[in-house]
Amino acid sequence: MALRALFIFSALIASGAVVYGRQLQPRHYDRSCELTSCYPATGNLLIGRESRLFASSTCGLHGRERYCIVSHLEPKKCFWCDSTNATFHNPYLNHRVQNIINKYYPGTRTKSWWQSESGKENVTIQLNMEAEFHLTHLVIVFKTFRPAAMLIERSSDFGKTWRVYRYFAHNCDDYFPGVSKHTQRSLTEVVCESRYSGVSPSTEGDVIFRVLPPNINVANPYSEEVQNLLRMTNLRINFTKLHTLGDDKLDNRAEIQEKYYYSIYEMTVRGSCSCYGHASRCLPMPGVESKIDMVHGRCECTHNTRGLNCEYCEDFYNDLPWQPAVGRVSNACKRCVCNNHATTCHFDPAVYNKTGKTSGGVCDNCQHNTMGVNCERCKPKFYKDPNLDIQNQDVCKPCDCDPEGTTDEEILCDDETDAANNKTAGRCLCKLNVDGARCDRCSDGYWNFDPRNPEGCESCTCNSLGTINKRGCDAATGNCFCKRHVTGRNCDQCLSEFYGLSDSDDGCQPCDCDLGGSLDRDCDVITGQCKCRPNVTGRRCDQSIQNFFVGALDSLVIEGESSQCDSQIDDNAIQSQLCHIVIRENYPDGRKETWTGPGFMKLPESSTLVFVINNIKKSMNYNVLVRYEPQSSVNWEEATILIKRPLPIDPDSPCANVRPDDDTIDTVLPGNQRSVLVSPAVCLEKDKETEIRIYLGRQDSRNPNSRASILIDSIVLIPSFDDLPFLAQNSTMREEFDRYNCGDPYYYNLNRENVPEICKKYHASIGFYVRNGSQSCQCDPTGSKSYQCDPYTGYCQCVENIVGARCDRCAPGTYGFSKFGCKRCDCNSIGSLDNFCDATSGQCKCRANTYGRACDLCQPGYFNFPNCQQCDCNGHANECDDRTGACKDCRDSTEGHRCERCIEGFYGDPRLGVDIPCRSCPCPGVIGDPNKSSHADRCELDPETKDVVCECKEGYAGPLCDVCADNYYGDPIKGTCERCDCSDNIDITKPGNCDPYTGKCLRCLHHTAGEHCEVCAEGYYGNALDKTCYKCNCSELGTNFTIGHCDRNTGQCPCFKNVMGIDCDQCTENHWRIALGTGCDPCDCDPIGSLSPQCNPYIGKCDCKPGHGGRQCDQCQENYWGDPNVECYECDCDYYGSVTRQCMRANGSCICKPGIGGYRCDMCARGYLGEAPTCYACGECFDNWDILINDLRIQTEYAIGNASKIKLVGATGAYTRDFDEMTKKLTEVENVLQSAIQGQTTVQELFSNVTSLLNLLNDADKKVTDSKENLSALTSKINLSNVTLDGLRASIDNLKEKTLDLGNNATKLQEANLEGALNLTREAKQRALKAADDAEDVQTVIANTDRQIKNTDRLIEMQYSNFNNTQNVNDKKLDEIREQLTHLESQIPQLNEKMCGQESDACDICGGAGCGKCGGISCDQGAVTKAEQALDFANKTQYRIKEHELTAEDLFKLISQVKQDTIDVRSRANDLFNRAFEFKSSVERVTNESQDLTAELKEFLSNTSNTPADVRTLANDILNLSISIEPKEITELSQRINASVSQLTNIENIIAETKPDLERAKALKLNATVVNKSANLTLEMANRVLSALDEAQAAQDAAENAINKANNDIEAAKSDLAPIATKTEQAQKKANETKEEVERLRLRLSNLQKDILQIESGAEQVKQEANDVVNCAEGAEQKARQLRQDFKHTNMSLAERANETSNSRERAQILLKRATKLASDTQMQLKLLANMEDLYNAHNDQLNTLEKEIGELNTQMNYYLSEITKRSDNYRSCTT
Repeated sequence: MALRALFIFSALIASGAVVYGRQLQPRHYDRSCELTSCYPATGNLLIGRESRLFASSTCGLHGRERYCIVSHLEPKKCFWCDSTNATFHNPYLNHRVQNIINKYYPGTRTKSWWQSESGKENVTIQLNMEAEFHLTHLVIVFKTFRPAAMLIERSSDFGKTWRVYRYFAHNCDDYFPGVSKHTQRSLTEVVCESRYSGVSPSTEGDVIFRVLPPNINVANPYSEEVQNLLRMTNLRINFTKLHTLGDDKLDNRAEIQEKYYYSIYEMTVRGSCSCYGHASRCLPMPGVESKIDMVHGRCECTHNTRGLNCEYCEDFYNDLPWQPAVGRVSNACKRCVCNNHATTCHFDPAVYNKTGKTSGGVCDNCQHNTMGVNCERCKPKFYKDPNLDIQNQDVCKPCDCDPEGTTDEEILCDDETDAANNKTAGRCLCKLNVDGARCDRCSDGYWNFDPRNPEGCESCTCNSLGTINKRGCDAATGNCFCKRHVTGRNCDQCLSEFYGLSDSDDGCQPCDCDLGGSLDRDCDVITGQCKCRPNVTGRRCDQSIQNFFVGALDSLVIEGESSQCDSQIDDNAIQSQLCHIVIRENYPDGRKETWTGPGFMKLPESSTLVFVINNIKKSMNYNVLVRYEPQSSVNWEEATILIKRPLPIDPDSPCANVRPDDDTIDTVLPGNQRSVLVSPAVCLEKDKETEIRIYLGRQDSRNPNSRASILIDSIVLIPSFDDLPFLAQNSTMREEFDRYNCGDPYYYNLNRENVPEICKKYHASIGFYVRNGSQSCQCDPTGSKSYQCDPYTGYCQCVENIVGARCDRCAPGTYGFSKFGCKRCDCNSIGSLDNFCDATSGQCKCRANTYGRACDLCQPGYFNFPNCQQCDCNGHANECDDRTGACKDCRDSTEGHRCERCIEGFYGDPRLGVDIPCRSCPCPGVIGDPNKSSHADRCELDPETKDVVCECKEGYAGPLCDVCADNYYGDPIKGTCERCDCSDNIDITKPGNCDPYTGKCLRCLHHTAGEHCEVCAEGYYGNALDKTCYKCNCSELGTNFTIGHCDRNTGQCPCFKNVMGIDCDQCTENHWRIALGTGCDPCDCDPIGSLSPQCNPYIGKCDCKPGHGGRQCDQCQENYWGDPNVECYECDCDYYGSVTRQCMRANGSCICKPGIGGYRCDMCARGYLGEAPTCYACGECFDNWDILINDLRIQTEYAIGNASKIKLVGATGAYTRDFDEMTKKLTEVENVLQSAIQGQTTVQELFSNVTSLLNLLNDADKKVTDSKENLSALTSKINLSNVTLDGLRASIDNLKEKTLDLGNNATKLQEANLEGALNLTREAKQRALKAADDAEDVQTVIANTDRQIKNTDRLIEMQYSNFNNTQNVNDKKLDEIREQLTHLESQIPQLNEKMCGQESDACDICGGAGCGKCGGISCDQGAVTKAEQALDFANKTQYRIKEHELTAEDLFKLISQVKQDTIDVRSRANDLFNRAFEFKSSVERVTNESQDLTAELKEFLSNTSNTPADVRTLANDILNLSISIEPKEITELSQRINASVSQLTNIENIIAETKPDLERAKALKLNATVVNKSANLTLEMANRVLSALDEAQAAQDAAENAINKANNDIEAAKSDLAPIATKTEQAQKKANETKEEVERLRLRLSNLQKDILQIESGAEQVKQEANDVVNCAEGAEQKARQLRQDFKHTNMSLAERANETSNSRERAQILLKRATKLASDTQMQLKLLANMEDLYNAHNDQLNTLEKEIGELNTQMNYYLSEITKRSDNYRSCTT
């Protein structure tokens, strides 16, 4: 099929025969080419083209030339060649090139040929065609030898370029080097072929060339590649080398050259005219004469094609590209589509590709005002009428447009209607700024229509942002219509105090500069940035820069306690020492303080307090706010404010007109208030030091009161609102300021909850104006959490117990200013005067006879504060611990709680009453004595014998440590005791491990030996120092135990001869039978019959060559016989007649069954009749005679043989070898039997090991390691048993063979009839039978052993999985227990912290679990300590309650007297009460109204989940967040982070470890997002609440008016109650005097009680000590005996634990130090973490704020981007 599809030319060739005779009819051609491709017939292209055939060399062309034929024998035969015109018709002389067209000369049967000139090698024959043809193949028949080298070329462009078809050469490498010689593999490959270039044949040799090689499968014969190969206009054959037949040099000699030339009989060039499938026949070319069988060159084209080769489409058939017809596809040319508007067209490849290869015809010269590829569009200035058909001649109509207003005078209007591209047929294309149906007027926003203007009209130049509704400008003048806040001719400028020209309704936004923070009202016209005061930022200048604050209204504060009392003001002033500072401690419950600073200045009557003012930044009027705390409800009536200002006053300042009288202001300090705003305001100058003095005269102007006093907190300077230019009266801002009550005294109150944003804005403006900017926070770096303070109040974020606006001092009641905060004073309430201590040292102010920082200690020599007791130190110390009574600095070598025992290294009884002084321990020497060593650090005094008993050091024993202890040796008297060096291979808990004098080890463990247990014991090997001595696993069969056991280091056993292996369990190379127990025997493999000298190590069987057998391969193999050294033959025994297939190895005779004989056992034996195998005996007679004859024959042969031996070796020597052989074999049998017995023993051991293994498996959880070792040992023994069993099997087989041999030998001996040999044989037979029986028994034992081994393996396999499962379960349980223990241990520090007061797992200061103590002095946070403190406090409270009860009884008596006086006063007060009741009723009525209003307000506010205060606080906090880190700090931090990141090397591990933190951070971020949303909702709610508060404010004002009226009524009532108060005051004075007297008596009573308690305590102590002495004396004797007995046991235990105790003590000390340091570091880090956490939270809030601001900026940016995009699109559309 491939060859059929290869080329349609096969069909053409087939049809060629028809063409020779007749031509097809034209209609047949048309029909055949109508739908498919068609091709003309092929033929010889040379026919009819004689004139187009040329040769570069022809013999005799210019005259006669001689040539010779090489093949003729001598004499040489030569001929003549004459190719001139004279011999044109003589084929024997004329050999021109045209002769190769025909085989015979025309009209004759004479062969004609072409012949080249002799001796010329480079000759060409060329055929030039008149048109393009297809070449299929070429055939050349030579008259002489074929060329040694030639090539075929063709041209398809009439000779302009040439390409080679094929090279031909006798030797391709020589003539055409580099050209491939293999078979052609592709169509385009050019190769060199050798088969057509040989010397033979000498004549009529041919050269055949096919353009399409038959070996290549052509998938597509119509492809461009195939067509290019076939296409041909010129053909050239180049002959390049002659065969010279041995004449290597073709010289110029005539006799040489005339023999060699080219000569061709016939050449056929087969092909057809090239029509590319568009013609079925070809016609003659013009001027070409037609001849028979000539292939013409002009195609008769079909498929709308034209040209010589149908290579073009016909005119107007160019809609598709020209293509050759292919198979059933005609690829006919298609008519162009020109819509009846053109008559010609051409093909355009670009158009063809653009249409998806469906149409490529382009119409030429479109008519009727049309244009385009298919004349489908109208020309410029014309448009397509949508109502007419495209083929209508009037479809294109002219445009009706004003040319001066259109964009292009050559186009004018849209040529067609296209909704997708917004085109409408006939619509004029106006210029950019021109509008109208005919483009004859300006567009909106443009003016001055001008034809010369390329855009038609001028732009109004109006800024669209500033123009109203983008109306543009006036068409005549060009003036723009501006928005309200925009000015300029083009509306492109904002008015003054406005900025940001935009598309808003007003055009520009107001600057809205903060009038306090900015210098004026103007701002930048682009950004809107106002001109800010120093340290002020924000577009409106309404924010302080980072680390600066603006300050609230009451931020200018001067503390009273930091001021001075002045007694020099007037004569009425009292001494200043009566003034003193009252420090007030902060509320412990977290309530907000009602004062500023650390406290107050307490002033009596007629005192003056001087405040120095030096921080005024703005000269103006200030209202003075005095903050105080009254000590009674009576008003302080005489209070005067005095201003002492420096002179002169600046005449240009606002204070220039101040009069002296203006500097004195009288005021009253009401008793029911805590502050008063002094009126009028005072004028203060900036940058000057001014004094404001407060003079306090009499509290009651009518009566002096020496006890009257008042606490002055501070004064506050509040700017006068009327002096602020932006809050001038009747201004808009002042109206808003007053409407929201932003100047209300509420904002001076220290307990104010929050400040509305509107008021906070005004307060910030006031602060900026008064301070000329913002003020630095100046947060103390030690006491504050960050440098950032509250931007409104200026308060810094303080560390714990640090206060002050700058966080620069400890809070009252604390001390120790540091970055971790201040510590609480914790002054003892009993021993100290108050709870205030020194800010640096923390020393409290102690009462008399109390000591210590916290005033909680007794005087020296006493303890147990406050019930102090005398220290009991047995006269050996003066002081003891203040709390526990433990004696300090014991003398006389004593120690203990009461110095009741001797220090370590001393003995005695230093207690009072015993008085045995402490002396150095003699153990046996004295500590520090260089002549005699002491071997004990401690000793004791025996209470009965009063003898010294030393507590010996490790290694010593005896009462005086004068002997060495167990496991030690030496001479303790003269020297020391050293530890016995037994390499840790002894049990130190047992005595007698080593010699006490020499140190030689006596009881070595772990299978070790030697003086120091340093080597493994006999029968063991390994490293004794590592306790890794293993039992020698020497094989009992291969080990020579007479030499000894294995090597103690390597484990190498002493092997028998020819035995190897570390356990002597293998035979050496070429040896076997280790079971002998004496060494291995050599294999002795026959070198001829064996493949190698190595045999089976257990059975000794050698590896035999084919045909050889026997153990040593020295015999013929089984069922063979012969001499193995020569040749072995197969036994040919009869199957039915022979006993076995094995024949006699010597002669090949078979062993026959009884009655059968013959060499092959195939006949009846002698004495039997019949035919084998059925034979029957001849009879008894024959048998008897036959026996006699055989016996005689055997005896004769044997006697002859022995006789011959006797001559050589004597009578006995003739049988020596046989006897030795039998003895040797019997010995082998005995050894095998012995091995069997040993194997049985091994099996028994195996059973015992299996039993032990099962027991071990039952207890696998406890003995996993032992089980593994036993399992390993069992496996090795099983392997050894298997080896042994294999040896036994081999031995049994050997025994069987030897038994057979012995039987044969016995038969021979019997036949020899020698009595001595017979006896020996009988004995051997008995032994052999016994050996066989034993072997069978052994076989039985082996079978049983195999079964047991299999059962054992099965049990091991069954138990192995259980063992592994159990082990896995146990491991899992152990892991779970470890995890639980770890979890519990990790919780111990937390439990210790909760119970004992400190998070630690070591027994340090506060103790803990397993430490024997819990809690302590510095462990205040523990539950135990708190419980103890609570118990102590309860006891103290009980004591104080008793004292108060006594005091209360005394006071009750005094009050009873006062009560009588009060009854009289009460009767007088009743009258006044009735009058006051009426006022009260009216007040209650007003109060009820206000309460109703308040209830409504609360109900309104309770609709939300938060109170208004909470909402307002939260909203303010959210809005006021800022970053509390300097930019410099942020830069440094980022650099540090980058440096740290660059040093990371294990980023993957760090990522894995920090993944939980990252998840937590993400969770925090999510929470922050939720909180942010919640805060936004809260802010909206706050705004609604604020509006509600505004409405409530009006109601509150009404309520305040009613309250003021009620207050007036109350004041009237108070004036009536004044006389009553006077008498009550007198009674109060008497009561106070009585109270003071009672207080003095109570103090005396308290002192007496303390003295009595001390005396009673001393007496009780003496009594108790006496009782203790008696009890001790009674019990001492009873305990002495028991102590003596316990002492011995205890001494031994102590000796054993001494080493562990010392190590534990050292470890405990180390752990204590580490724990102490760790606790300190942990406490410090916890505080740092707490600060960092607060700082992190603050930063996180600030980051959220920044994120919100960035979001807003992004929103604005997106808005601007969308506007830019919108306008860009607008401009882009305008330009198009």
